[in-house]
Amino acid sequence: MNGCARLIASRPASTDNAGDRIGWGMVRQSLLSGASRGGDEPIDAALRPLRLKDMVGQAAVVDKLNIAMAAAKKRGEPLEHILLDGPPGLGKTTLANVIAREMTEKPPRITSGPSLAKQADLMALLTSLEQGDVLFIDEVHRLPRIVEEFLYPAMEDFRVDLRLRAVSAVASSTSLCGGLP
Repeated sequence: MNGCARLIASRPASTDNAGDRIGWGMVRQSLLSGASRGGDEPIDAALRPLRLKDMVGQAAVVDKLNIAMAAAKKRGEPLEHILLDGPPGLGKTTLANVIAREMTEKPPRITSGPSLAKQADLMALLTSLEQGDVLFIDEVHRLPRIVEEFLYPAMEDFRVDLRLRAVSAVASSTSLCGGLP
């Protein structure tokens, strides 16, 4: 018997009261579910491409991105805003990592739409960015509308308008305008 057949045929030897083998169903279910097992992360990271030339598939998208990134580098500017759309597992996060590493040599700042519940969450994230940083918002379609509206001026004008309200006997409000890198 070769090593592969031996591995597939091996099962835990202990049994429960009904005579079933303990753990075999759980191991089999874990293998079939595709769920991450402990220790898979370093292997996954090692297999993900870091450069555009290493990307497999999505040839039309990769070609267009290559042209856009080359033009931005030639102009000495950051890459314009990009919306990556598609079903789960298509490689949007991997592509965001590749774009960030190609443009800045740093990984992107990654967050998700549902984690940005209020304007202050987005403000904290935006003000921590440095010139040329790549921000990847996974599930951007799930941003609350108030946060979405707050993001537009940051993307278009590279500034944010934040309204602060002071709670006192006489209510007042102050509007602050801050520039982004």
